[in-house]
This record gives sequence, C-alpha cells and structure tokens, in this order.
Amino acid sequence: MQAQASEPVLLFQLRAGSASFPHVLPPTALDAFPWLQVLAAASKLLYIIASDPNRRILATALSEPLINQSDRQFPHLRGIREYLYLALGLNVSCFSAKMSTVTTETMAQIKTFVQDKVHQTTDAAGLSATETRKKAQVTLKQAQATSSAVANSSMDQLQSLLDQLNRSRVVNDVKLLGQAPNLLVSGLTGGGLDDRKMLLEQLITLLASIPVTSNISRTLSNALITIIWGDLPHPPVSFMGPEHRFRRADGSDNNIQIPKLGAANQPYSRNVQRTQPQPVNLPDPGTVYDLLLARDSFEPHPSGISSLLFNFANIIIHDIFSTTRKPGAHSSYNEHSSYLDLQVLYGANQEEQRRVRTGTMGLLKPDAIGDWRLVMMPPSTTALAIMFCRSHNYIAKRLYEVNEGHRFDDLEGEPLDEELFGIARLVNCGLFLHIILRDYIPVILNTNDSEWYVDPLEVISNVPGVGKVERGIGNSVAAEFSVLYRWHAAVSQMDEKWMNDFLSSRFPGRKPEEVSPKEFVEAAAEIKSEFADTDPGEWNLHDWERDAQGKFSDAVLAQVVKDAVSDVAAAFRARGHPSWFRPIEILGQITARKDWALCTMNEFRHFLGLKTYSSFREWNPDPKVYEAAEMLYGDIDNLELYPGLMAEEAKPSIPGSGLCPGYTISRGILSDAAALTRGDRFYTNDFSTSNLTSRGYEHSTAPQPGSHGLMGKLIMSTLPGQFTYNSVYALYPFRIPSKTIQMLKEKRVLEHYDTSYPAPARRWHAIESYSASRNLLADSAFFVTLPSVSYDESLMSSALQTISGWQGVVGEFYSVNTDTLMKARSIPFAPSGGQRIVDLLDIVNTVSAQFTSTLFGLPTPGTHGLHLGMSPQELFLMLAKPLAFAMYGSFDFQGHQTWQLEEQSETCKRRLKNLIWARLHTIDGILSPVFSLVQNISNVLGGPGNIAAGEMAKQFYHALLASGKTNDQLVRDCLNMMISLTATHSLVMMQIFKWFLLEENAEELSAMYTLAQKTDPDSMDAMRRRLMEAYRVSSITPAQPKFALQSVVLPDADGAKVQVQVGDGVFISPSALYRDPLLSDDPERYSASSDVPVRLGLGDAPSQAILEVALPAMARQFFKHAGLRMAPTGPPPVVNDAGPNPNEKLPYFVGNRGTEHPLPMETSMHLIYEAQ
Repeated sequence: MQAQASEPVLLFQLRAGSASFPHVLPPTALDAFPWLQVLAAASKLLYIIASDPNRRILATALSEPLINQSDRQFPHLRGIREYLYLALGLNVSCFSAKMSTVTTETMAQIKTFVQDKVHQTTDAAGLSATETRKKAQVTLKQAQATSSAVANSSMDQLQSLLDQLNRSRVVNDVKLLGQAPNLLVSGLTGGGLDDRKMLLEQLITLLASIPVTSNISRTLSNALITIIWGDLPHPPVSFMGPEHRFRRADGSDNNIQIPKLGAANQPYSRNVQRTQPQPVNLPDPGTVYDLLLARDSFEPHPSGISSLLFNFANIIIHDIFSTTRKPGAHSSYNEHSSYLDLQVLYGANQEEQRRVRTGTMGLLKPDAIGDWRLVMMPPSTTALAIMFCRSHNYIAKRLYEVNEGHRFDDLEGEPLDEELFGIARLVNCGLFLHIILRDYIPVILNTNDSEWYVDPLEVISNVPGVGKVERGIGNSVAAEFSVLYRWHAAVSQMDEKWMNDFLSSRFPGRKPEEVSPKEFVEAAAEIKSEFADTDPGEWNLHDWERDAQGKFSDAVLAQVVKDAVSDVAAAFRARGHPSWFRPIEILGQITARKDWALCTMNEFRHFLGLKTYSSFREWNPDPKVYEAAEMLYGDIDNLELYPGLMAEEAKPSIPGSGLCPGYTISRGILSDAAALTRGDRFYTNDFSTSNLTSRGYEHSTAPQPGSHGLMGKLIMSTLPGQFTYNSVYALYPFRIPSKTIQMLKEKRVLEHYDTSYPAPARRWHAIESYSASRNLLADSAFFVTLPSVSYDESLMSSALQTISGWQGVVGEFYSVNTDTLMKARSIPFAPSGGQRIVDLLDIVNTVSAQFTSTLFGLPTPGTHGLHLGMSPQELFLMLAKPLAFAMYGSFDFQGHQTWQLEEQSETCKRRLKNLIWARLHTIDGILSPVFSLVQNISNVLGGPGNIAAGEMAKQFYHALLASGKTNDQLVRDCLNMMISLTATHSLVMMQIFKWFLLEENAEELSAMYTLAQKTDPDSMDAMRRRLMEAYRVSSITPAQPKFALQSVVLPDADGAKVQVQVGDGVFISPSALYRDPLLSDDPERYSASSDVPVRLGLGDAPSQAILEVALPAMARQFFKHAGLRMAPTGPPPVVNDAGPNPNEKLPYFVGNRGTEHPLPMETSMHLIYEAQ
C-alpha cells in the first residue's frame, strides 16, 4: 500500500475513513497520551517523504531510532509501530536498510532524546507503563472500529435510486423503490445535507421528466411535499413582536396560541382520571400522619446529599406551586405560573414585580425577593433566592456594559429599564434552568461525576413512528405533582431545628400535635400581612442586617451556604417527617382528598406506566408501615395518593438513583422535569443568542470550570472571595464534602481541589499611591507575588545586549513586519476611494508573536515544507493565556474566572517548555544534528528556513548558555520573559489607540500623524513619550496583587498609613499605578512632554526595554496614514467585575463569542485609514 503525500498533516490527525489509511488514531490520542508527542513530528515528516523512493533513506534514518528504540526501551509504545508503518507506506524491510548517512553519535543522541522525552511526558501525565498500555489499547480499538465502519447511509441509497431513475426511468430494485419515501425524507432532512451536490435539484429534474400519472412520480412528489412542508412548524412557535420577547410577570403568553396556558391564577390541571370508588369512611388525616409519616428518628441520606439541594428544591417547588388559601377561594387555583421563571424572586403579577424592581437600568432592589413564603423556609433557601437576585443585577450590568450590537444606544429611561430587565431575566432564568439540568438532576440521578446530563431541550426530529417531538408548546402543572413534591422527609437535622425554633416562637408553649391546620393557615396569613405592606428591599430576613445600600453581608450568606453544604439531608422514608410538619401534612391530605379528589396510588402508577401494587407489603415491605397502612385502608387499591407517595419504600442509592425517594416519585419527577423545561417557549424555541445576547447565552449555559454544572458560577459570582476557585463547597454543593471527596478520588483528580472548610474571605487593601509604597511592596521579605512569573531579568537583559545593535534590529523588525502585514491584511472599506480597513489587534498580535518566535528561535509553520511550528496566532494565544492567569489568577474574589485561567495557562506552558527545551539543545549541540537534518529535508521540499534558529536567537541563546545556569532554569527564564512580553503589546496598543481616536483628542491625533512622517531619532522618541503618556492616562488594568508575608505598615498618598497583616492582599489599582497623585500635580491630564515613568505589562526590565522600542515602530505604521479613525464597530467591549471593594473593579475584555478575558483575546478592533 503506497502512502500519498498530498496532505502534510500529523499522523494522529489523518482523516478517518481515508482510502490510504484504514486504521487511524483519533485526534484525541495526543491529548490522552502526552508521550505520543515525541513521535508526532517524526510521523508528520515521514508522511510527506514516504511516497518518494529517493528519500526513503532519510525516512529510515529518522524513523529507525524513533520506533525500534521505543520498542526496546518502552514496551507500552509498541502498539504505535503498525500505525507508523501504515503512515509511512513503507515495508518492514525498508527499516533494515543500511543507515550509511547517519553517524553512530547521531543515533546515540536521538536515542537519548527519545528516552528522556518519553520519560518526561509520561511522568508529567502521571501515567505508569501499565496504565498507558491499557489506555492505548482502548484508544486503538476505538480508532479501528471508527475507521473501518463502512458507510451505508440513506444518502448512498438515495443517490442509487436517483441514478437508476435517471438512467432508465425504471427501478428494478423493488425493495429500493418501496423505501423511496423514507429515503427521501431521511436523506434530505437528516441534517448536514450537502446542498452543493444538488440532490434536491436532481429529484425535481427527474420529476419533471417522467409521466405525472406514474406511481413513482406520485410517490416521489408526495415525499417531496412532506419534506418541504415539514421544514417549518405549523403553526409557528415563535413570533417577532416585541410583546412576545420577554416573560410576562404572570407567566402568560408562553404559548402564544393559548396565552393563559400555565399562567398564574389559573386552575391546576389533572393528569389522572379517577375511577376507583372512594371509601365512605377514609382514615383521619392526623392518624395517617401519626402512623405513616411522623419521624421516629433521623436517618442520614444514603447518597450523602446535602441539605442545600433540598433548599434549592424549595425554590423550584415554590416557584411553580402556590395554592390559593384566601378565604372563600377554591384551592384548585395556582397563584404562580407553571413555568420555571423564578416568580419567587420576580413576583407572580405586575404589582409584585414592580415592588422588587428599582425602575432603572433593569435592576432589582438589593437583596430583594418577591415571595413572602420564603421567610418560612430555612435560611439557605432564602440565601439562594438572594443569590439569584444578585445574579440578575450582575447580568443586567454586564449586558449594558457589553452593549452587544449597540442595542442600547438609542434607549433611555423606562424603555432602557424594560429592555435590560427583560433580557436579564431571560438570562437569569436560563442560569436557573441549567443549574437544574447540570447540577440538581445529576445528583438526583447519581451521575454528577459525568459530563453527560439529561437535556430535554434539544430539537428531536425523525423519531420512528413519532416524527418531531414537540417543544415550547406550554405547560400546566398538575395537582398530582403538587403532592409528589412534598419532600419534607428529607429535612436535615439543622433545618428541623430551625423550623422547630421558628414555629415554636409562633405557637409558644404548644406542641405540634396541638396546632390545627386552620391555626397554621391563620399564622401564615399573619406572617404574610407583616410583609405585604413592606418594601421587599427592606424585608427582615432571618434577622440579617442590611448595609446602607440594602445588601446583606456576603460573609453571612456564605456562612449559611457553607453550613448547608456540610449538613447531610435526611433519607426519604415512611415515618421520616419532622413533627412540626404535622399540621402542614394534614392540610395537604385534606386538600388532596376533599378539594382535588385526586386519584389513588395505584391509579397514578398505572398512569405513569408502572406496575400497580397488589399488596401493602409490596408497596413497603416494612411491617410497621404496611401493617399500619393495611389497617387504615384495608385494600391496596384504596391507598390514597398522598400517603402512598410519602410512605412508599425508597429506592436504594445506586448509579442512576441518587435522590432515593419512593419508586413512584422517582419516576414522576423526570416526567415533570421534561414538561416544565421542554414545554417552555423561553427555554426552547426562543432560547437563543438573539433574545439573550451572545454574552447572556454563554453566561447561562457554560459550566463552571472545575465542575460539570453552573452552581459554582452562581455562588462565586454573587459571593466574591468567600470561596476559593477550586473549593468543593462551591463546585459540588449538592453533596456533603466527604461524598464529593470520594468521587474526586475515584476520578483521580482530587489534588486539583480545595477540600477544606472555606476560611473567611481574605482582607484586601487598595492603595492610592504605588510610588509611596513600591519599595516595601518590592521587598520579597515582606510581600510575594502569586502566581510568580519572575525570572532572571539581569541575565535576560545582558543576553539581549549581546545582539549587535539590538535596539535598531528590534525597531526595524517591528516596523517592517507591521507595514508588510498591514498591506497584506487591509481590505477596501468602500467600493471606490482609497479608504482601507484593518484589524489593529490582529496585526499587533501577529507581529509580536513573530518577534518572540525570532528572538527565542521557535519553529514556525511556513507556507510549504514542514509545518512543525505554531502560527503567530497560535503562539499569541499560547502566551496570552499564561499572562492572563499571571495578572488575575490570584484575585480570590474572581473565583468564577480563576479555574479556567489556571487550566489554560498550565496547558500552554507545558507545550512551550518543550519547544524551548528542544531549542536550547539545538544550540548547545546535543540535538543540532537532528534539527539540521529536519531543516535540510524541509529545504529539499521547498520550505523556508522555518525550523533552524536564526542569528538573533543564536546570539541570544549562546549568552544564556554561557551563564552556567541549568537548562531547567533557562527554560523557566525564557518562558516567563516570553509570557510577560508578547501579549502585552496588544493590551497597551489597544488602550493607546482608543485614547488617540476619541473625538476630543483629535488635536493629539494630528500631532501623531505629523510625527509619523519622520523617522529621525528625536521624532521617534517624541512619539514614544506620547504613546506612553496616552497609555498612562487611559490604562484600566491593575498591577499584579501582592500578598503580605508579615505584618507591615504601608505608606500611602497624603501621609496615610495602611495596616497590612500576614496573608492580606494589596490591590494596586491602575490609578495608583499610572495616575499616582505623588508624581504629578494633575495626574489625570495628558501631557505630551511628560516624563512620568510608565510601567508596561508586568514591569520586568527586558520586556519593558523591548516594548519601548517596539511600540513606536508599530504605531508609526498606523499613524502615518491620513484619515485614521475607529471603525463603526468600535473597540472591544469592557466589563467590570468584582474588585477588592465596591469602589475598585477588575476590567475584562469581551471576546467575539461573549467570553471574558483579562486581555484583549479572541476579539478585534478595526481601524479605517487612507491608503498612501
């Protein structure tokens, strides 16, 4: 089998199903097995040269040690050999050829390289040889199964059918003809149809050419109409009118065709027809409670579910159920909607909603909730509702800051308030929904250690016998499910104590059995009246104190959450309901029996498709329970739904069963969850970036890194600094920590998590003058910077100086490359005229990465030859992500951002270290023969000198190697300098150009245009000073924080003193860093002649020196053009996240997909200019 060298790609990225390579490793193999990287580059090289017999001696020379030495030294790599052989297209005999062109010394060096590299990568991955072999075998089997599968799709059959008809107008294959309608439907509607193949057009042309009266014509015509009719919903499910965009206060208009379906103040629906005759003398509800439900002892939940899950369940249950208890009103009405729309927060009608809103900017009143009933719930239920209130305001502010598509530009006053409120509510409810789907239900199903989750929202079509599964058609909660969700048996000991104290204070000196349902309803009505006339922003909730802004203490709310996570819930079981639920349970039984006349237990099971019970013992095998029930009801078919659900035998805790309620409840809640979510228009047809914005959609759907759910995002974004970014208390709060720790151990990822009980939030101090305290802050005896990106700045500066005329060389590099890229990547802005448009950040990022590649000798991908390196765009991101983590990674009030920053940083640094390590060894001679060989092969193939180090890199590395430092030390120094240098360019340049292109700075822009026409040293120095000054007055990025190693007093502006204790953080704001009141009389004013020092990036000396040369050289290429201005799209949006105090915020740049970054990444900033 001869390999085809037409596509130079990695062996591990070959297309599945390729004719030349029937067995292919999946793309994930490199990620799964890091040690495969040592073979990747070689296989890529050999793949290119394998088809040319004249080059096979080179293939032999390079592959023999890589494969045979690996086989002998590392048996767990043997499974790779056959795939390398296939990729090479070489016979085994080829490998026995004489290697006359390669010296013994070279082979020994290659052997050492392979041996060391495999050991390094295997150890880094934490894999033993045995583990690696097992994982490799699994991956290879999966690859073989995938790649050897023969395509036998309906598309192929459909094409065959059309081919036969086109040839002869006759189909000889009767079976194929009978399948024609199904083939058409599945082929043309199955998704991913390649319309460039003109399949539909072939069909239409065929139909036009055959007799209309023929059977095949009628069959295909009918199938065609079925297809084009089925493309669109009938009737439409989503409308564009502004009145349909947002959720209404009462939940109406969810189904536009039936607006009242599921709205508040509508009757409960009934799911089950009752046909079983009701006994004349049903047992007394109090007796039923005493014999079947009353808690006799506490039994911890078998799955270790925390009480926080059941307090979250309180939010869900009270969101969709609010039975009318008004005097004279019928209890068959639900005062809340039948949708998961957070009416417990927003209110269930327009008046309740008005009371919780501020009326400005779409905001809710601080820490306000809309449902007085939550006052009668344990503190953690109330805390969760308050967190959703904070989440709403967090989202509303974000939406306005991002201003996606400039949608808020023309709005003000009430229209702006309504728009922001409506979108923020959609996003907040979307977050609520995805916490249910990805945190709550996975614990219920005992699958929260898996990325898989039940997703009832997706479009489901072409189901055999069903067709499309409807969604977004509305919902109405049923009375049967109001009974099903009485989960009082799961109340924890801590929450039971709270309830005992709360109700004892309402009924002093009385026992639960002495309080009647009527008295309980009256007491609840009194509580309601206490809150009815009070502003929700002033409600006294659990005696928590509000501050001047009306907010509760973060520490108080966090303590409530921590305690609830630590508090194990009770097991579902008969005789498990706490005593003070007695009047509530009696009231529930009376309502179910008298007002609603619900079905029996067996009728409900029959409705759900479950086997009906034949005896009380089958229902619950506990003799104390089934004997009591049999005495009360006599016949199992008489067992009422309420006690039947509450006292049924509980499911065991096994995979797939985590909640462990009664068997019937377990089945019912899944059906109801599907109805509540899939039936909601705002969670299906209208859950889109169009309605939520891209930023809002991402916020409400993206899991919190470190977990598979979004509960951690809610906790850490609303209680900043109260939990570490990797705390199991925040990331997995619905199980008690011991159970979470056990799960993480089994997954072998425990070391990535903080399992300790969360400590109080760190104290932060914000200083006003950096110059006043910089000496102390820079003293490593007093302060430390985390994460550390320090390196030997003196050595790197000295190495830079060894490059002959380095400043001129660097300036020329940036100037020429920027000019070249601008010409190549600018496009006409209008059909006529000389105006052009270019992406500033694209140019800056590319050139800065090109310089880093040149200085540090990193291989780059050329346009032909061997593509072994990273593109400038890839390298920029590889270095930007570690810089982002270095800048923001230790702000513990940014926990919801930190995990992803750290994870991305570590991934990038591992890859970069390998590149630097390899380059060092090509300079010191150890690997130079290998790299020379590879570069020569690339040159033979017509590639540029993209692999070997250039002269600048050689001079730089020779100076480093002469220092006598170890290779590991030099790798660290090089990496940290690269991180500090590269991505800082775009951060600084973006702020500079934003400032100069402001309308009020037109005069300064004109001065820059004049300077840019000159290249003499004085003009370039003047441009440098103006650039630095523009950055000084406009910078919004704080310095890396400092952490105290011992107690110290920091001097500050105006003689102030800052008392810092061990462990405290010091926040150095951009105003303290760049607009220091001690360095200027008017620090906010721009001065072209200013000589105030400006710290760039992390402030390291080598990067600062390079940037002060590079920035003017780059900026000049833009400023030299007339008519320079910002494109209408404007600069990347900036949002402000929580800082160390209410007055200090952390800026984030919003990417094109709505993601947030400390640096301008994955975004653009377009400029328009007149071409010269």
